[in-house]
Amino acid sequence: MARGWGRSEEDLGAEKEEAREEKGSHRGTRRDATVEARRRSLELSLARVKEQLDKTTTPARRQALEAARAELAQQLAKLS
Repeated sequence: MARGWGRSEEDLGAEKEEAREEKGSHRGTRRDATVEARRRSLELSLARVKEQLDKTTTPARRQALEAARAELAQQLAKLS
């Protein structure tokens, strides 16, 4: 390719810098997405434990499920 027809080095450098800035600005978004995924996971686990509590009649099993529910609720509160 003849000189002058390609992209200048300044243009390429500016594009690389913009790409780096964009990548850095998405870190907060990724972190937020991770927290939201964790929150959703805890909410689903809580729902599952509550469902099992509704079906369980054994005192020892109910006690274990109550402890699990308390732990999950505590973890969920930490995320808020």
